[in-house]
Amino acid sequence: SLGTDMVKILGQEVAILLALWANLISWIVRRLAPSLLPHLIPICPEEDSAPSPDSTLDTRTVCISIGRPGGTEQLRTVTLMKGLATCGYNATDIKSPFIRYLPPALPSDAVVLANHAFSINFADCAIRWGLYTSATDRVGYPIVPGFDVAGVVESVGSAVTAFAVGDRVFGVTLFGAYSSRVVLPSLQLRAIPDGVSMEEAASIPTVALTALYSLHLAGQWPSRSLLTNRAVLVHSAAGGVGGMLVQMAKLLDLAPV
Repeated sequence: SLGTDMVKILGQEVAILLALWANLISWIVRRLAPSLLPHLIPICPEEDSAPSPDSTLDTRTVCISIGRPGGTEQLRTVTLMKGLATCGYNATDIKSPFIRYLPPALPSDAVVLANHAFSINFADCAIRWGLYTSATDRVGYPIVPGFDVAGVVESVGSAVTAFAVGDRVFGVTLFGAYSSRVVLPSLQLRAIPDGVSMEEAASIPTVALTALYSLHLAGQWPSRSLLTNRAVLVHSAAGGVGGMLVQMAKLLDLAPV
């Protein structure tokens, strides 16, 4: 979540000032000295900086990493070393955006997902700016952003019984979705219904869960409110969360405005 209890300077949160400074430096370097841009982007230790053109290259995980808070130039396509995948921070006790996914390193409750689609949310922009507290506190930088995934089960941990290799699934990960291979707890996955594409499935989890939590905070779910007024005000219904909130409200016999 975005930080709320931050130290302020001249009435402005320090994190916002730092993010503004980082983006300003990026803009200046990009405009005036583009040859210096590589110096603004730290090397990822898990990156295979010179992958050999062998038969294993196409099986390695490729992801989009954010080196440090700043501009869009901090987004880099990275090929990870053999045997590594991206993961959410609750998939492992290791404070790292990467994990070894081959046995016996795979957590018993986890699924290795060959990721076919992910979505882009506002929170991903906040992560790049350095303003998403969960990202800075739980993972740090470099970080692979993204929450929504949809793909095919590649392998499962020893305790996973709900899914098998080859299943089409979608779900949510706590970062790490901008990747071709993601490790996440099986509890955070669901089977993709027939007739739903990977892209469609990947567009659902974050906005749907956010909308459902909003209804929970409003006292409308999982138990129905005792209030006789069924009207609910939805700000910015044109967005992903707002649009989902309108549909959910209708399903609960509410009257979205």
